[in-house]
Amino acid sequence: MTILYSNGCSYTDNHLVQKNQRYQYIIAERFGWDIKDAAIPGSCTSRIIRCTIRDCLKLLNKGEPIVALIQLTHLTRIEYSGDRSGQNSWRYANEDLFESLNGPDNPMNPPEAQQYVKSSFMVHNELATLTNIMAFLITLTAFFREHNIKYLIYTAPKILVKKEEVVNDTFYKTLQKDKNVMDLIDFNMLELTGRQAHPDVLGNQIIADYFINLLSEQA
Repeated sequence: MTILYSNGCSYTDNHLVQKNQRYQYIIAERFGWDIKDAAIPGSCTSRIIRCTIRDCLKLLNKGEPIVALIQLTHLTRIEYSGDRSGQNSWRYANEDLFESLNGPDNPMNPPEAQQYVKSSFMVHNELATLTNIMAFLITLTAFFREHNIKYLIYTAPKILVKKEEVVNDTFYKTLQKDKNVMDLIDFNMLELTGRQAHPDVLGNQIIADYFINLLSEQA
């Protein structure tokens, strides 16, 4: 049976609605697929990409077809190797080794990481971060194609970088040629619901219907 692999942050692992009401579970139910949901609230994009490859390598051992839905998140989130015994240790699900951190003074960050976050954001550049992510995505899409994994890759929140800043970027041009990578600048999942917030039940259904149509075209 086909395995639907899903990864992302809280826009996908949305605790505001029941599991069976989240878009990835609606999609799996619609196609009659098994689901492996690896999304973790607060995740940064580097964790999402890294863990996707790790998890899919394990799933390939099952010998079943895989379809991957990969939701990217805010560019301001970074990774940190901290104390795994603290109150945020629940975020180390799926054998992960790193903590995903938000911006400075975010209450979700471990106290010992706040200075690290502040230092990082002194040199943070959104365009440079996006360029690095695009390079990682090219590696991810090559991995998917090598192993015959069908996929859709998309951002959940809007990327703040302007299109004219990346239109001539080699990585961006390459990803634009891949019909399974939603445009990183022009498309974001949350706009499908008409608002920038965690989707409610209706919003998840709208998102699911949109991706069901795209996946049906891939078949």
